[in-house]
Parts: sequence; C-alpha cells; structure tokens
Amino acid sequence: MQVTDIVSMVANVGFPVTLCFILIKYVLQTVGEKLDHMNSTISELTREIKSMEENNDGPGPADQAGAKHR
Repeated sequence: MQVTDIVSMVANVGFPVTLCFILIKYVLQTVGEKLDHMNSTISELTREIKSMEENNDGPGPADQAGAKHR
C-alpha cells in the first residue's frame, strides 16, 4: 500500500476507517504467517511420532513391567 493510496482513503472514508483497514490487513497477514508456521510444525511433529511408532517394535519398559505383575 502506497502513501498516495492511504491519503486517498483518508480523504474518502476518514482516518478511523482507514486505520481499521490497515490494522485488519496487518493482523490477517501476521496471523496467516503464524498459522502457516504452526501447520508446518504440526506436520513435522506428526512425521516424527509416526517414525517413533514404526521404530518401536516391541512393548516398552512400562508395558513389560506391567506384564510381569499379571
């Protein structure tokens, strides 16, 4: 958004409305970037969990201890 665009918006709709538009644009852009980052992090965690589950062939130590007491 260029300065001339901002001046034109202020002249047409007023300062408070223009400021709201600018803030909404900023917030939506920032939230979008954070959601994209969170999405990639969750995907990476999902891959790691699946990898750990595939590598874990037998029962874990807690499962083995519980089986001895039964």
